[in-house]
Amino acid sequence: MRKMTNLYKIAFSALFIALGIILSRFFSLPYLFGLPFLKISFSMSVIFFASFYLGPLYGTIVSFAVDFFGALLFPQGGPYDFLFSIPAIIQGFVPYFVYKFLEKVKADKKYPIVLGILMLLIDAFILIFVLTHDTFSYTTSSTEYEFTPALKVIIPTLFFAISIIFYIGILLFKRKYKERKINQYYNLYILAASMFLTYFLFKIPISAAIFMYRYEYSFEIVYGVRALTGFLTAFVHYIIVVVALNVSLKSGVKGALLPKDLLAVNREVEEVKEGENK
Repeated sequence: MRKMTNLYKIAFSALFIALGIILSRFFSLPYLFGLPFLKISFSMSVIFFASFYLGPLYGTIVSFAVDFFGALLFPQGGPYDFLFSIPAIIQGFVPYFVYKFLEKVKADKKYPIVLGILMLLIDAFILIFVLTHDTFSYTTSSTEYEFTPALKVIIPTLFFAISIIFYIGILLFKRKYKERKINQYYNLYILAASMFLTYFLFKIPISAAIFMYRYEYSFEIVYGVRALTGFLTAFVHYIIVVVALNVSLKSGVKGALLPKDLLAVNREVEEVKEGENK
């Protein structure tokens, strides 16, 4: 594989910025359920991919530009506020380093253990969040939403079921791509874990803290509601990123996450295959 040049990175960054703005502004669901802090957008997939493929610097540039130019050209609410660009910047910067850290400590080498633990913690948070609130509102004067007894059973059960489906889906996805190039160069379990960790331990908490600081919203409510919706879309983002990384390998250009010594990686893969055959 040939090394990725700066011109290549700049060109693809421009492409990702344009794609991210289109997805964020024209193919998204802002103010979902009337909540000003809740939005579903598939531009997150583009930003995750930019961080993994181009590296943290260009991932940060892409994520900031998508948020900045999107807010200026196609505003969805009030005037641009730099504070709300911080979670976007983190999403473009952090995933690369989380992946590298988990890879270095050899986490999730055979099974998605880190991902499983993280999903259980999120399920526990959602369970506690739902059971401890009969009603909730993000400010003292905002609309009050009710958790009926039926919803208190349905929501935790639904998310626990989604966790199992997601976990099994990761295992099946790994098996499906067993003979593909991406399985030689990337750890699909660590990809999923790094995306989850970035979103639930970095982006959502910081975003909730900014809403609490700027508008005096309840941190717990903002985090809880965004965690509910984020959990539902996480698997879709994961599939998009894995497919995109697999396609990128066909270009013959080495992505940012790939090690410098690809020959050593190929030898290790062959040794693993020989061991499995024996």
